Amino acid sequence: MAIRTHDGERGQALVLFAVVLTVLLIVAGLVVDGGVAFYHRREGQNAADLATLAGTQIIADHYTKGGRSGSDVYEAVAASLAANDCATDSGVPCTWTGAYIRPASSGGEVELGTVSDGGGIPASAQGVLIRVHRTPSTFFLNLIARPQWEVDTEAAGFTANAGGLPPGQVLPIGVDPPNDHFDPNGVYELTAGKDAPGNFSWLSWNGSNSAGTLANSLCDPNNPALAFPVWIIGDPGETNSSAVRACLDKWIDNKATVLLPLWDMVQGNGDNTEFRIRGLAAFVLLDHGQPAIDTITGRFIEFYPLPTIGPNATWGSPPCAADSGGCTNESIFIGLAR
Repeated sequence: MAIRTHDGERGQALVLFAVVLTVLLIVAGLVVDGGVAFYHRREGQNAADLATLAGTQIIADHYTKGGRSGSDVYEAVAASLAANDCATDSGVPCTWTGAYIRPASSGGEVELGTVSDGGGIPASAQGVLIRVHRTPSTFFLNLIARPQWEVDTEAAGFTANAGGLPPGQVLPIGVDPPNDHFDPNGVYELTAGKDAPGNFSWLSWNGSNSAGTLANSLCDPNNPALAFPVWIIGDPGETNSSAVRACLDKWIDNKATVLLPLWDMVQGNGDNTEFRIRGLAAFVLLDHGQPAIDTITGRFIEFYPLPTIGPNATWGSPPCAADSGGCTNESIFIGLAR
């Protein structure tokens, strides 16, 4: 009688085991190493965003203060990236490139040259585009000849002149910056109520001084688009109505960021008071006085933030020149385009 062997079955089992093990390694690699890749993409994007803003700030300073160079832009970008773990000698190798950009008339940006440690800032530059490349190692996928991920991210940012009020986005609360300066996250009393006799820094877009008109403008911003500088009529008194308080409470309770007009000059008094608006700033409203609305406080966020003008904004002209007169931080804005 012939003896039956199981060598063929054992061989098939080994092949099946190898296939199953390979599949399990691939699945584990996609889960574990895929998570690592996602993490480093997020870290790379954060680094690119912050570096873009750092470089664009130097370009803004170049226009408003003068004397900035290509080396200043390069050093600001490099320092930001190094502070956010993007360097060739870091735990995860990271490299970057940068380009000066200006907005394209059809949207997007036009590249004007490389950000390098030297040279000048191109005459029409309004920002920088930063590309970040990270190469994190894999674990499971390394066993099947995939030793690392190639993770690429980029960010573009612009600075521009805030030429005026964007329509339907500004609350009618005039603010006078103390010494032309706000500290980031600083808390300020926004309604001084003493800069013009008989006026509380309320603004009236259409010249009407009724409590209902003011409440409507507070609850649902309805300002027209206006170019800076512009004189706006003040709404006299504290206008301490329940409707006004309710509209303020809506913003306070939601902790929403609101856009407020900044003024630098005032003329007249009472019904004839006018404020000269020269810029915009974002605040989070914190409180108003009780029972009368005699003190509105807010936390400063930034000057004229990008989200207020939307992702398809026409960025307009570069910031005004340092020697043009009347050029202040409040008249420019800096933001990420993508």
